[in-house]
Amino acid sequence: MAIAAVKRMEVLLPRTELEGFVSYLQELGIAQLDPLPYEELELASSPLELTEYERWLGRINHVIQNLPETEPKKGLEKLLAPKPKYSASLRKVLLDYGYQKVVEDYEALEAKRAQLWQNIKQIEKEEEFLKPLLALDAPLRHLTGFDCCQLKMAEVKREDLENIKEQLTEQPAAVSVISAEKNLAYILVIYHQSLKEEIEAIFSGFKFTYISLESYFSRLKGDEKVSDLLAQLEQQKSRAREEINELEKQMTSFAVHRSPLMAVYDVLLNEKQKLAAASLAGLTEKTAWLAGWVPASEADYLAERVSRFSQDIYLNLREPKPEERDDIPVILDNPEVIKPFEVVTTLYGLPRPGGIDPTIYLAPFFFVFVGLCLSEGGYGLVMALLSLFYLKKAQPKGGTRLFMTLLFYLGLSNMIFGTLFGGWFGFPIKPLVLIDPIKNPIPYLILSLALGFIQVMLSTFLSLVKEFRRGNKVTAIAVKGGWLLLLPSLLFYFLLKQPPLLGILTLVGAAGIVFFSSPSRNIFARFFNGLYALYGITNYFSDTLSYSRLLALGLATGVIAMVVNSLAQIAWGFPFIGWLVAILIFAGGHLFNLAIGLLGAFVHSMRLQFVEFFGRFYEAGGKPFQPVKLVNKYIEFIK
Repeated sequence: MAIAAVKRMEVLLPRTELEGFVSYLQELGIAQLDPLPYEELELASSPLELTEYERWLGRINHVIQNLPETEPKKGLEKLLAPKPKYSASLRKVLLDYGYQKVVEDYEALEAKRAQLWQNIKQIEKEEEFLKPLLALDAPLRHLTGFDCCQLKMAEVKREDLENIKEQLTEQPAAVSVISAEKNLAYILVIYHQSLKEEIEAIFSGFKFTYISLESYFSRLKGDEKVSDLLAQLEQQKSRAREEINELEKQMTSFAVHRSPLMAVYDVLLNEKQKLAAASLAGLTEKTAWLAGWVPASEADYLAERVSRFSQDIYLNLREPKPEERDDIPVILDNPEVIKPFEVVTTLYGLPRPGGIDPTIYLAPFFFVFVGLCLSEGGYGLVMALLSLFYLKKAQPKGGTRLFMTLLFYLGLSNMIFGTLFGGWFGFPIKPLVLIDPIKNPIPYLILSLALGFIQVMLSTFLSLVKEFRRGNKVTAIAVKGGWLLLLPSLLFYFLLKQPPLLGILTLVGAAGIVFFSSPSRNIFARFFNGLYALYGITNYFSDTLSYSRLLALGLATGVIAMVVNSLAQIAWGFPFIGWLVAILIFAGGHLFNLAIGLLGAFVHSMRLQFVEFFGRFYEAGGKPFQPVKLVNKYIEFIK
């Protein structure tokens, strides 16, 4: 329809009321604040310190994510559960909730648990170290206290074991194999101290690792063996796990704090947003100046609410100045029934201030195109019911609500066009079918191209409007109007075979293009540049042909649906379990077809808008209107 008018908002208020006023603006949610040219106006800027908020937000979010819900929800119930609602007036009260102690106590338990898990990992490493020595059936204290001998344990490769034993037996040394695994062997070597160099020389020829039990000797209380040490480690591990279980029970008991912490998180998040917004103010010693934008439709309401908040605040609302044009935020203003199609527009980009909002023009085409691309009434019914169910149960807000409403509309589109041009789950309702694209695709192709031609002509008309608004009246009427006269006249000239009037109109349109496309004052340059501009008719032709994809996608969906039904019918004939296989093929096949069909219909219909429709008149690049408002991640603040 149009881009909503906005007004420039300028607020002068006592510095002491700045944060309270910004908080009030958050609750209203209708005003955008902009940074000011502080140096130019010789104003101080407000320092922004958000580190403490960010630290607490991170800590609280970590606790929330790790706490179980007091009333666990699963699957669809969790997806559809609406956010808890809190009054915006309770924001300060929620901050008085002792969330710091709750978070710190939980983190302390979590730190103890982490330490115990670390201890268990260390014990498991020790067990892994000791298990190969389990066959050493002797008290460990017997391995110490030698005056003249050295005792060494080593890990060697299994393939080197015999060679090492052979070389060691040539020395006055005793070798004992403690245990052997697939690739490794563990040996015990006892030799006289005087042979230290010879023994080390022998081992240097092989890949080995010495094993030291020195750290365990200090723990010995008697005749403990390796098996006793492993038993002690197992007991320590068991005690650690018991402590972990107890800690986790205590941590689970914190679940009662989950909902309050969610509320506190959103309050702190909004406090952070408030400080960020307040930092945009320009400051003097005692006053603060805020500037921004407000929808013109909300201007009187804002003025009335500001006067209620404080009589010490000066509010000025005015029309934007010409030099502020590039800073004006864009608000799309469409009827409620058209609003869901703003999703398509915003995916491409918002229009520039003063430009044309294409939403109301693309809405009927997008609605029809998706229906023609998918052309399945049964799929449309599924889409409509699921999206309506989600809208009623989850009660989404903002962009999510618009998108789900758009899906509902597209479901209705498929119910209509699926009945007229396709079927219901691959079964056509023959008395209601107007065109069967599988049996006779030509009428469907003609319909697609006709709709494409109409939309291409609409885009040309909107480009005429754009040029006219810019003051290029000659270009608008002669060139853009020339195309609007030339193309339909030429089309009907060939279709109706009535040369006189249509031929004259065609020539008039072509003349406007030829003589007014170029701004050059040289008559010859103007003429030949105009002839070249007339060559642009091929672009119109190719753009119109692009709409043949509506036929291709509509055929694909219908054919796949019929194939699924045929496979299900064949499976039904299988003995015993044929009915089950048929149901699985029918349900799975149609769900798959719905998924890929809807994706293709949405993407290709969107491409037709972005390339063939927007290309002639639409200028994106507008800045979205971003009001200071309450942010709701976990809960919903209500006025």
